[in-house]
Amino acid sequence: MIKAHAFTLGLISAIGMLGSQYATADIVLSGTRIVYKEAQKEAVIRMENKGERPLLVQAWLDTGDDNADPSTLNVPFTVVPPVSRIEAKRGQTAKITYTGNKALAKDRETVYWFNALEIPPKVSEQDAKGKNLLQLAFRTRIKLFYRPDGLEGSAAEAPSKLTWRAQQKDGHLVIHMSNPTPYFVSFNSINIISGGKKYEVQPSMSEPKSEMDLLVKGLNSKPTGATLEYHAISDFGGGIKGKANL
Repeated sequence: MIKAHAFTLGLISAIGMLGSQYATADIVLSGTRIVYKEAQKEAVIRMENKGERPLLVQAWLDTGDDNADPSTLNVPFTVVPPVSRIEAKRGQTAKITYTGNKALAKDRETVYWFNALEIPPKVSEQDAKGKNLLQLAFRTRIKLFYRPDGLEGSAAEAPSKLTWRAQQKDGHLVIHMSNPTPYFVSFNSINIISGGKKYEVQPSMSEPKSEMDLLVKGLNSKPTGATLEYHAISDFGGGIKGKANL
C-alpha cells in the first residue's frame, strides 16, 4: 500500500495553494512495494515527476516510524542517489543496496519503508507577494520486504496458509489470524459474510510466524455458518482473493 503525506516541513518550500485548491504529489513511484531478494545485488524503484516543474527528491529507508529523522536512522541499506533533481515529465531510478552491517533474519522476511520526499523549487518573493501561500512538502512511503533465500513456500501462497477463527474478546467479536509462513501478508480488505450481510474486519499486515486479533465492525456475536473473504496484495501490487469458513 502506498502512503502519501502532505505536511509543512521547516524551511522546505512546496506547492503554493489558495484556500479551496487541492494539492497532490507530483512524484509517482513505479510500484506499490519493493521486494529485495537476498540473491539480488540491489533493488530498484523508478520515481517519475508527473508535474510541470523540476523537483528535488530525497529518498531513504526507515524501520516503520514515519516521524523519524532520516539523519538519525541506522538501517542496513543505502539508497543511491539519496537526493536527486528530477525534471518535469522525466524520471530517476533509485538503487537500494543491502550493506550487510546488520544481520537480518534468515528464516523470515524483514520489512522496511522506502520514502520519497519531493521538494519543489522555492517560491520567489516576487511570486509570493500579496498571496496567501501554504508551504507543503509531499512524501510517499511504500514497504520494502527483504526476502532471504530458501524460505519455505512462496509469498503468493502465503495468504491461503493463514488460519482464521472468530472469538469473543473484551466484549467484542474479533478474528484471530494466525500466519505460520515466513512471509508478510498485506491486505486491501477483509470482510465477514453472514446472514446475507457484509461486515468489515479491520485489516492489518500479518507478520511472519505470528498471531493477532482483528476487530470486526458492526458484529458483536460469533456468527454461525459465516464466511471470511479477503483481498491480499501480491508482490506486484495486484490482488489475491480468497475465502475461509469460520
